[in-house]
Amino acid sequence: MKQNAWDWDEQDLLDLIRLGVQEGLELDYKQCDALQRSDGRKNEISKDVSAFANSAGGVIVYGMKEDGHVPTKIDVGFDPNEISKEWLEQVINSRIQRRIDGVRVNQVPLLTTSPGKVAYVVFVPASIRAPHQAADKRFYKRFNFESVPMEEYEIRDTANRSAVPDLDIEFSFVPDGSKVSLSGDGAYYSEIELIAIISNSAQAVAEYAVIHIFIDSRIGLAAPSSDVRLNTETETLSLDGVDLTLRKLTILWDRSKGLPIFSGISAHLPSTPLRISIPKGDDALPLRYTIGSPGMAIKDKWVFLKIQDATATFMRLKDS
Repeated sequence: MKQNAWDWDEQDLLDLIRLGVQEGLELDYKQCDALQRSDGRKNEISKDVSAFANSAGGVIVYGMKEDGHVPTKIDVGFDPNEISKEWLEQVINSRIQRRIDGVRVNQVPLLTTSPGKVAYVVFVPASIRAPHQAADKRFYKRFNFESVPMEEYEIRDTANRSAVPDLDIEFSFVPDGSKVSLSGDGAYYSEIELIAIISNSAQAVAEYAVIHIFIDSRIGLAAPSSDVRLNTETETLSLDGVDLTLRKLTILWDRSKGLPIFSGISAHLPSTPLRISIPKGDDALPLRYTIGSPGMAIKDKWVFLKIQDATATFMRLKDS
């Protein structure tokens, strides 16, 4: 499954269903009746999109049915001549103040489930220009599975977002799109190199950061480089009711290791890639990380690793 929502196609939507990827702070499923030309529905679009921008960002899938916050099937789809990508972009841009930079609308043709129809995947970044006001003149945030009104102090805190660093991590393989083959005993795929790319989306410069990476114990891990501390103890965490054993890596970053992290600048952590081996199987294996910097609220997120068509891939959809 592709990591970037703006690249998703119909198969990626089907993978969401197959993997049972639950809604959360950064993911929302909407049936087709959520996109209509009535003022009420347009206002709901502005509410949901602005809530993501005012929070940690995320993805809204329009055209997906769910039960208990878990996707069950792709809905009937939209006629792109009636509900178009351009129409959805215009609703988002005209009904939210201030305009949100970086929103991307992905029109997904439903080639097999509803030929001639489409779904829409809307990627909303966490905005450094927040807070953003919905069409009803209120400010919203994501809470559990909903968009809810913000308290006055939350609006003030969000307005100060650009005054502190806003660090995040994207994981990648070296080289990108690494191909693998089964190892000699067939239990693991061949070793690949994993890097963490740290970036800052706020104007405030980050001079220090603490990063913890929790790796599923089923993943093979070679001894890391000297700038990574492998904790001797393991941690047991519950993910959707299943207890997992994770190994914990710690990276302490400060400006002595390089330039401060400015807005729009990224850096590779650790300096030497981690060498991992993924076990054979159909499971999507969790990798959790936390990241914090002075003044910044600690982020705690998950990604999922798997091998698909002999290629190591990531899916990033869940907050803990």
